[in-house]
Amino acid sequence: MNSKFKLQNSNLAVGKAIMCAAVFLLLAAYCLPPAVSAHEGEDHSKDKPQTTVATTGKSAVTIARAERNIQTDNGQFNVQFQRAPADVRTGETSQFAVQIAEKVEGGFGGSEPLPLTDANITANITTSNGQIIASKLPLKFEDGFYFGKYAFSNAGNFKIVLNATTSDNRSLSVDFPVSVVKAPISWTFWLIMTLFGLLLIGGVGVVVYKTRGYNGNKRLQLKRVAPVAIAAILIFVLVAFTFAYITPPRQTRSLAEMPKLGTGATAAETEVANSLQTTLTVPKESQLLFGIKTEALETRTITAGLKVTGTVKARPEAQAVVVPPVAGRIVLKQGITVGSVVSRGEQVGYVEQVLDVSGQVGLEQQRLEVEAQQREIEARRLDIKNSILQLQSQQAEQRANAQQAKTRLAQAQRELRRSINLVEVNAVPQKRVEEARTAVNVAEQEVTAVEKQVVLLDNQIKQTSAGTNIFRLPKVNQPNKRFSLTAPVTGIINDIKATTGQQIETGTEILSISNLSTVLIEAQVFESDLPMVRESTRASFTTAALSGEVYTIGTPDEDGRLVSIGQIVDPQTRTIPVIYEMKNPGNRLRDGMFVEITIDTSGDRKVLAVPKKAVITEQGQTFVFVFDGGEIFEKRPVALGAEGEDFYEVKTGLKENDRVVVEGVYQLRSTQPGS
Repeated sequence: MNSKFKLQNSNLAVGKAIMCAAVFLLLAAYCLPPAVSAHEGEDHSKDKPQTTVATTGKSAVTIARAERNIQTDNGQFNVQFQRAPADVRTGETSQFAVQIAEKVEGGFGGSEPLPLTDANITANITTSNGQIIASKLPLKFEDGFYFGKYAFSNAGNFKIVLNATTSDNRSLSVDFPVSVVKAPISWTFWLIMTLFGLLLIGGVGVVVYKTRGYNGNKRLQLKRVAPVAIAAILIFVLVAFTFAYITPPRQTRSLAEMPKLGTGATAAETEVANSLQTTLTVPKESQLLFGIKTEALETRTITAGLKVTGTVKARPEAQAVVVPPVAGRIVLKQGITVGSVVSRGEQVGYVEQVLDVSGQVGLEQQRLEVEAQQREIEARRLDIKNSILQLQSQQAEQRANAQQAKTRLAQAQRELRRSINLVEVNAVPQKRVEEARTAVNVAEQEVTAVEKQVVLLDNQIKQTSAGTNIFRLPKVNQPNKRFSLTAPVTGIINDIKATTGQQIETGTEILSISNLSTVLIEAQVFESDLPMVRESTRASFTTAALSGEVYTIGTPDEDGRLVSIGQIVDPQTRTIPVIYEMKNPGNRLRDGMFVEITIDTSGDRKVLAVPKKAVITEQGQTFVFVFDGGEIFEKRPVALGAEGEDFYEVKTGLKENDRVVVEGVYQLRSTQPGS
């Protein structure tokens, strides 16, 4: 009994110890200074260029400012935007303020923009590619500004899209980029929770150790340990929720209210903001997060010159249509559809000709005439057959005569040899030999005559037999007759204008075929610019349908060439067609597609060139972000010269081997005050 009582007391002591530790940790967390939960002693003043406003009892707020001039059919507007904090974190409420002013030319408004105070403005929060994550957030008007707020739950690149409608139902839309990063981890929270968890586990372990004497009775041991373990779990959950409320797992800041754009800012703050417009400090971690990439400048040949418009056209010999030779019912080959590839001469269907009533009457008359002709031909053929039989009979008789003549010739020859032998022994006179020789000559002549007669009769039989072939009946049209439809060229079917079973007339277009493996690019050049392009064989072009792709013509690594320069000026547009031929793998260029062409008139001159994607133009100022090493980026104004498809010529502001930002410009602009 005493041991049992001691065990209960020990369990109670452990439970009291756990509860005391929990209360102590709760009090310690509650008493933590706010600075620890906000920044944990980190100095963020060097993270990004910011305008800082100190506020008592709250963390300093950083401001990102931007301005847009918008030209629409409804008027000219100036939009000033500010967002706090500049370094937006997940879980924090981002504040933003907007001031919209309309530029009124003339009248009582003068040339200064007039603020819009009665507009209805809502905000949409979208991803960088336009996917809406929050829509129609209302903005509250106060002291000349429209205020809104939104808490971003995820990190990434976003846009704040402002949609404004004036009192007279004019509308405009403008967007501003926002880069959101994950809030830093609060190591205080996780350290305290880890220590507290270890303390609870230790307490439960002590209870398990104290009850080791009950190994023989597992049920009794479990009965003693289970309440302590359940109490420890409940205490851990309670403490976790309490700490999460007091000290969140990720650092959050209690931010000061954002000062209004153009008001409430001291002269010192304005000076700081202006001084930071050309230099930007971005930590290495942020550079990786933003995906910033740079590229060294170099001299290169850029295709710059005359910019004109044009169209893509299929070659005339690569286009064809299929039309029926006769009127009838169309039947297309199975599987033939728009986009099917066909070869030259391939059958794509057939036309079944069906005669009408008048055609049927004519066909019957034609059939009767043919039957009469057939009877007459049969009679002639019978006469010829009888003649052939007579000739064959005569030929057989002559062959019998020839056989008899050959027999007599052989007998006469034997008699001649016998007579010669008898004369040699003086058994008969010489006259007997001469008579025998005469008989042989007569027999030979008879054989020759009969054989000639046999040959003559044989020729007559052949000629008579050949005469039967000239008697042929004309063909009689059938009520239904099929005419094949074949593809005139190899290519792709791009249009089908008839369906199976449809009755069509002769010459009706059934389908069209185009071969776009090679296309023509027709540029329209004004007659005044003709001297500039006569000596140029190089060009490049782009099309809105294939955004980002640049095609070049006339370079060694491209399958394109100048075909011809037109000889006739269009009287309406005063332009001359300049035609190029271009290989088109994959048929990406389509017939009739609109293109923008740059005809190279710059020759082989090499210039210092900057990629187009690195150049930013705002409020009439052109600049790039230059990487100065480490964490320093400089917003540097530049003067540009000739424009190519991918590059600009740099006149001033940059030098060779300067590294400019080509990716991540969007993020740099979003954190640049006054950008």
